[in-house]
Amino acid sequence: MFSLKNSWYWLIGLTGLFFFLIVMPVNADDSTVSLPPLNPSPLIESAPGGLPQMESGEQLPSFDQPNINVYQDPQGKYTITFPQGTTQQQGPDDDIVAFSLPDQAKAYLPKVTNPEENLEAFLDIEDDILGQGGNKVGQSVIQVGDRTAQVNLYGMEGNALSQMIGQEFNQNLMYAIVMVLYPNTNLMTIIILPKDAYKNAQPWILETIKGVVFQ
Repeated sequence: MFSLKNSWYWLIGLTGLFFFLIVMPVNADDSTVSLPPLNPSPLIESAPGGLPQMESGEQLPSFDQPNINVYQDPQGKYTITFPQGTTQQQGPDDDIVAFSLPDQAKAYLPKVTNPEENLEAFLDIEDDILGQGGNKVGQSVIQVGDRTAQVNLYGMEGNALSQMIGQEFNQNLMYAIVMVLYPNTNLMTIIILPKDAYKNAQPWILETIKGVVFQ
């Protein structure tokens, strides 16, 4: 005999079946995790007046603290404001000033005495990058006060980068190299960081480039 009690159990069972058939698949779709592409292209279009762009995978957390670290040229020709957390490091040689920055980045300032030597060093370093397996990704021009800065972006594997600079870089990573030339000055900056950190680091990189004050 079909009793009310059996009907109640039947209703509960049918409701549970609908829950697993309809509700659970929807929630399962919502919880799917998307992984970054294994082989992202290193080149995407750059925006005029900003930094050249490089496609990246997983992003690192941002740094929202204000810039507080200031480096002054020994000759008194300029000052650079670096982001919070920057520390001066031992350079590859006595002719280069080195810094450790956020986002696993390093910065290098070659010591030169005049604009002509600065331009020559800039071109020589570019030749070294391209001649040792690096590739040029993009370039842009950024306004810095009443001057302009030429910004070149390169990609290079960690192993080749270690051999070129003489300092240790992760051999399993691809790195972004941001070279900044301030024409008609003795200042050039080179910022190197993991390629996947480049997009996230652009705000403080741009702030550093624009934060140069010439005397």
